[in-house]
Amino acid sequence: MFRGTVISQIVAILGSLYLAKLYGANAYGIFGVFISITSIFSIINTLQLEKNVVTAKTIDKSKNWYAFLTFSSPLVAGLFLLVFYGLYKADLLQNIDTNVVLWSFLGSVFVALFVVNESFFIYRKKFKLLSNSKVLLTFINVALQVILFYKYQFYGLIYGYVISQCIIVLYFYVNNIKFVGFPVQNDIKNDLKANNTIIKFLLPGNAINAFAIHLMPIFIAAFFSEEQAGVYFFVTKLLTAPLFLISSSVSQVYFQKASELYHSKRTDILKMTKKIVKGNLLIMLFILLLINTVAMYFLEWYLDPEWENIRFFTLILSFLILARTSFNPISSLMIILNKNHISLWFNIYLFLVNIIAIYVGYVYADITIAVSILSLFGGVGYLVLLLYFLKLLKNLENV
Repeated sequence: MFRGTVISQIVAILGSLYLAKLYGANAYGIFGVFISITSIFSIINTLQLEKNVVTAKTIDKSKNWYAFLTFSSPLVAGLFLLVFYGLYKADLLQNIDTNVVLWSFLGSVFVALFVVNESFFIYRKKFKLLSNSKVLLTFINVALQVILFYKYQFYGLIYGYVISQCIIVLYFYVNNIKFVGFPVQNDIKNDLKANNTIIKFLLPGNAINAFAIHLMPIFIAAFFSEEQAGVYFFVTKLLTAPLFLISSSVSQVYFQKASELYHSKRTDILKMTKKIVKGNLLIMLFILLLINTVAMYFLEWYLDPEWENIRFFTLILSFLILARTSFNPISSLMIILNKNHISLWFNIYLFLVNIIAIYVGYVYADITIAVSILSLFGGVGYLVLLLYFLKLLKNLENV
């Protein structure tokens, strides 16, 4: 899985550099808005119930949830689309093309179905297939986006993304064809009654987190310009790639080890956590220094002048990414220490930071103010969260 993640991330970053040069900041801004809306839609489409596919005690229960989510995800997406229609009627998103929202709806359906199938493959321990599919998806996506530029230009990025997601989802269903069927509704209702914490806590927390992470490109495009949205989206994609690799290589191992120590030798969790946090921060600090120096000179030479503020965005957002690196890989502490409510409150805080940042930036007509507020207060929030959990771990030593 890690091999597939590394290869797909490398291809995605190299492809992004070429696509950014090919399409330009304006088209990348439109694509950033599309990805943001798609990401928010897809989180809600599954209602986070794909967790039940993985945690099911029997293959029949897992298959039943798989079938249920196959039918329910597109329906939920349709209902959520009505919310965005209401925002358009209220003229809150008048600067965003309605076609982008409609394609985001379609893209979110395929992304949700991708997640549902991914969860079923995890249950069936088909990790090699998942790893290869990630690499295949990335190659198909980049190739289609390059090809479609010459016919559709601005919208080639969106069309390529949706088509590639459609292809990989069809590939998944071909592999799962013998498990596709109609869900048993009574079993679904009984399972929901037995464990309703996903709907009550996990879904609201993750939905708010999705809004907090993905709202900024939408707001920038709506209140500033699509070019600036493109620069912001490109920079965040560049900076979060190493964060994603660090998290994916550490988080699952940390979760398992910390859970084990919590039931056997709690005093060792703090020592292990500090070691991991320190190592992650040093690695990310080194990567961020390279990006802000050597890589930045290359980007400014390679990209067109329309990519204004790319150096500033990269430098300012580096603080937020470094702060996220300090906590994201060890975020399973919330589950281990039974502090899931902290996750909900923290995501609400991040959401409010986004709203305040874009409001202040809009009032002063300065996008750099908005990005600075987002990075500063978002980064401080992650660091406070880290210190809070380190303090909790320290208290465990006295128990």
